Amino acid sequence: RSGVAWLPHARTSALAVGPTGTDLTTDGGRTWRTVDTGSYDTVDCTPDGSCWAAGEQGRVARLTRG
Repeated sequence: RSGVAWLPHARTSALAVGPTGTDLTTDGGRTWRTVDTGSYDTVDCTPDGSCWAAGEQGRVARLTRG
């Protein structure tokens, strides 16, 4: 993976992005599950809990708490 961001207000949850997809952990990194297979280069989360990922050719995605 090329980027990782810890989710605000969820101390054990993080997103990891890379050329083969996006993975989510909710247990501090012990286990991961794939949530998207698109290619992303970077990810960051805002204080309100939204996370944004960006990749090649203007690819952008947003994950929100739900």
